Amino acid sequence: MLTPFQQFIFSLSIIFAVIIGIVRFKKMDPSYYPFIYNICLALLMEVAHQVLMSNGYSHPLVAAVNVYGFLDFFLFTWLFHNWGIFNRKRRVFFTVVSIFFVIWLLTNVFYSQFSKKLNLYYIILYSFALIYFSVNAFNKVIVHARSNIYRNAQFWICLGVIIFFSFFIVLNATRFLLVIKPKVSTKFWHQLHEINVYSNVLVNFLYAVAVIWIPRKKKYTTLF
Repeated sequence: MLTPFQQFIFSLSIIFAVIIGIVRFKKMDPSYYPFIYNICLALLMEVAHQVLMSNGYSHPLVAAVNVYGFLDFFLFTWLFHNWGIFNRKRRVFFTVVSIFFVIWLLTNVFYSQFSKKLNLYYIILYSFALIYFSVNAFNKVIVHARSNIYRNAQFWICLGVIIFFSFFIVLNATRFLLVIKPKVSTKFWHQLHEINVYSNVLVNFLYAVAVIWIPRKKKYTTLF
């Protein structure tokens, strides 16, 4: 079984996508900026997670993960909006984000109290939403791609999101079983968590490939 430090080392695989993103940032299509912000935030979150966990700061760690959950959803939703998932309607985009913010706020207040436990209800809900957005974007790429699909950044990002959040849902749904059958579920959850570590590495490399194929900036680009 992997130690927490080994898991942390594997999680740092996101740094490849971050480095490529920083190098290419000024030359890439601005519609992909939310994705670059997201992977940079993910790297910071991995480092913060390791620091807080190794020093025994459990409540600040839980609070940080809960806050990250909303930021992760917001940045990915912004990215999908830039791709035209909401027909480029700002009102729809802001409505979706507002609804999920209210859900995030209410579940944190009444369920997790921000720092006492992970907001599993929101985590599972926003994971389903991102998978839904990704599947829609993925289908559009498949149908409308005019060039080699393997050189399409949207293809790799959507694939990564679908893989990561599908397994993420299973992993977090299993946390509920820990309450019902802790002796049976604890070992099973740890096994799932270890598989998730490896799948996360795969997704991080998919993101790195995606950043390589992000198109160059055009003279006239509209984010909304």
